[in-house]
Amino acid sequence: MNARDLLPLVLGNLQRMKGRVVMTALGVVIGTAALVVLVSLGAGLERLSAGLTSGAALTEISFNPPVHFKVVSGAELDGMASQDIPSRCGSVLDQMPAVDGAMREQFAQLPGVEWVAVYENLMGTADIKYGALRGSGFIRGMEPSLLPQLGLEPAAGTLELGRGEAVVGAGFAAELYDPALRGASPSGPQARPTPTPAPPPDLLGQTLIVQFTTLDAERNQIQLRLRVRVVGILAPRGYLYDPGLIMLERDVLEVNNWMHAARAGQRRDPARQGYSGVVVRAVDLRSTAMVEEGLTELGFPVYTERRQLEEWSAFFTGLQVFLGIIGAISLVVAAFGISNTMLMAVTERTREIGLMKAVGASNRDVVAIFLAESGGIGVLGGVGGVAVGLLMSGLLRLGGPVRLVGLPSASTYTPLWLPFFTVGFAVVIGLIAGAVPASRAARLVPIVALKYE
Repeated sequence: MNARDLLPLVLGNLQRMKGRVVMTALGVVIGTAALVVLVSLGAGLERLSAGLTSGAALTEISFNPPVHFKVVSGAELDGMASQDIPSRCGSVLDQMPAVDGAMREQFAQLPGVEWVAVYENLMGTADIKYGALRGSGFIRGMEPSLLPQLGLEPAAGTLELGRGEAVVGAGFAAELYDPALRGASPSGPQARPTPTPAPPPDLLGQTLIVQFTTLDAERNQIQLRLRVRVVGILAPRGYLYDPGLIMLERDVLEVNNWMHAARAGQRRDPARQGYSGVVVRAVDLRSTAMVEEGLTELGFPVYTERRQLEEWSAFFTGLQVFLGIIGAISLVVAAFGISNTMLMAVTERTREIGLMKAVGASNRDVVAIFLAESGGIGVLGGVGGVAVGLLMSGLLRLGGPVRLVGLPSASTYTPLWLPFFTVGFAVVIGLIAGAVPASRAARLVPIVALKYE
């Protein structure tokens, strides 16, 4: 019996018991759909890890320790917490020591440390303007030589900073918004304007107006405006850098001193009173955990991208195990369902099988018919499972449970080979489940089968 004769015969047999076939195929659908979602989550996590971080970022430990500002009576810092003032939040930051020059040397002596770098965070708020667009991305002050050390590369322009110049992150322009288009955004201090639907502007070579606001000793509002020219745009590097703006370290330090000098009795010397930003680079990924432990012992309970990825991986591993168990149970049940359906078909078609064998059908032909039918049920379940799995993966990409754990929406990814593999796997399950019924049908004696009632 060739394939041309076998195919219409098998389709006709499946059509005759279509209700039973559909119910049996549903078990395969559940198992294969779980398999598709499982692999898509794993592949999505891998792509997410590669997109959010690089190998260098996983060995970097960045944190913002407190700094010292001697302030006049009644004044408050609007930025970092100070050890000289009881903090309003009462967080771990209050107990963390400042990172002065001596502490920086201690960091450098920790086992597994390759180098230690410091930078200046803007310790306050800034309103960034570009034409009609507004923004408020974080601002850091860094020496130009530090940028290549951090693995930052220019997508356009240069990383060589001068006075009054800045480098913006890959996502900085996309965060700019038009206040006129903010629409019905929620009110209150946590309100976030609706981003402009227009394409992000090309900021290379353009001038931004950066306005800083603070209070003087009499609590009167004062402002400072700077014109900052964009000389470079960073290649995508992850959430730590993409939405931000980097200026020369002394420019940001001068702004910080201006913001607090009106209330403080002195200008801050970072080497004596503490740096506001620190980066510790481990020699390799294996040394990162050892460096984290050393920093914690010194009083700096850091939270790194490596640890974050470990937590994400643990979450997805648990989710994958859960889905794997569901998929395995579903496929086992589906295999029994296929086997049961085919055994019933053998019983119902005993006389038909006897007639086929009486007119010349061989045992191999009978086995081929029943294996093709069980494989056909696997195909139906596999195709349906792939469709359901792709739909579920698409819903996860839109948000839903993925955003509940704080991950970006692109946390699932379906490789091109996965649908074909899944359908093939379902067919194999169907063939295995149909082996026993096919063997039983082939062993029927024609004379006995023809007399079966």
